[in-house]
Amino acid sequence: MKKIIILSFVLLSAVSCSDFLEHEPVESISINTQLSTKKGMLQALNGVYYEIRATYFSEVNYTYGDLLGGNLKFSPRSSGSISIAANVQNIYQFDDDTSDSDLSGFYGNCYDVINNINLIIQYVDDLPDATTAEIHEIKAEALALRAFTHFQLYKYYSQNYTYTSDASHLGVVYNTAPLKVGADYPSRKTVAETFTLLENDISQALLFIQPDQVIPTGERINFITPAAVKTIAAEIALWKNDWQKAYDYSNDIITNSGISLTPKNELVSNWATSERIWEIGKTVNASPLQGLYNIGLTTYANYVASDDIYNLYTSDDLRKNLFEAKNIKTGTTMVPYNFTKKYTGDTSNLVYRLSLLYFIRAEAALHLGNTSQALADINTVRNRAGLAALNSISIDILLEEKRKEFVFENQYFFDLMRNHKNIIRNNGCISNNCNPTYPSTKFVVPIPFKSLNINSNMQQNPGY
Repeated sequence: MKKIIILSFVLLSAVSCSDFLEHEPVESISINTQLSTKKGMLQALNGVYYEIRATYFSEVNYTYGDLLGGNLKFSPRSSGSISIAANVQNIYQFDDDTSDSDLSGFYGNCYDVINNINLIIQYVDDLPDATTAEIHEIKAEALALRAFTHFQLYKYYSQNYTYTSDASHLGVVYNTAPLKVGADYPSRKTVAETFTLLENDISQALLFIQPDQVIPTGERINFITPAAVKTIAAEIALWKNDWQKAYDYSNDIITNSGISLTPKNELVSNWATSERIWEIGKTVNASPLQGLYNIGLTTYANYVASDDIYNLYTSDDLRKNLFEAKNIKTGTTMVPYNFTKKYTGDTSNLVYRLSLLYFIRAEAALHLGNTSQALADINTVRNRAGLAALNSISIDILLEEKRKEFVFENQYFFDLMRNHKNIIRNNGCISNNCNPTYPSTKFVVPIPFKSLNINSNMQQNPGY
């Protein structure tokens, strides 16, 4: 039987339902066999979550927004010297190499995930042993995950929506059906077309989503929920500058989801657990982020907070307690470096939390002329951090407040790019290009050479 693939088709090997989250995808098997039963379909769907977790939380992907935006600097090695971490050499310089792209693994893995999702969507309606509700839930999660994965690709490989007046610049290849190697050579959509397809997938996901999870293990929050779909929709609308939709989706979640912000008295000890919207389930292994931002007794991660971000916190800001200073030999001197404590507790693999929706609603409200709502939302987050309320709001104030709230969460560079802002990296910057200005062709990364070589219809990003 012929397999339909991009580079590989990987699903979970047969394991019991209770073990879904404890196994990695380890073998390729017949598509018809895997996807002909509910059990096999659920194993396939869970395999998609596993692949997304491994890709989304990879070092080069998850440090990107903070590293390029100036929130991170590098800690010294055991010799006392400071150098650029090997995995981010090119992107840190704002000059990725198409022939050896730092993000080539991210790019390929995303399209592998998308192809596997498309196979699930193709087969799910024919499941003989699943209820209608189960089929709808599988389809909803797959559609939302397809939108989410394409959206992540868009963030790295395409300029922001308003880079051209009509969003006619290059978007991404948006695959809505499985591809056959040697037969299908898709071209990139425009950004306008990309967003139409994103919105179509989200609309369909919202039609099919069910209140109960279909994968019979883990917490509901480990999988796509109605709130998670709406959060993806809110973020897509934000990037499109569709302020009314961004406001409506975020307002709906804040008002109706039943999820509340982490209370002030738990902000340091339990900074995000109670406000989680989507947190991909753990395996027997530790969260990738615990290793990425490690603050162990004898070994340290490459990444620490720059003074550019750390000095924005006043002494009465509770979030300042989410940093831990370690004195590390630098040259011949012991120097303090500020590591994050966000990933030392129970919260890990976190994709979305409620605070983000307050910032989306605030930014949308500000653009809609509802400054009182924007100010109220920002002050809600500030008050939770123990800070006094602000009396006025602007986009620059909003972005600074969001920067402080989401440091080490891969946000800041993308917020700057969306808002046509320049990059300012001062403390600890050892790049050849610390402060690139908007607009820049280097605000996106190049399509990897491997994809260009395979696909004759692929267009490279300008400047590479």
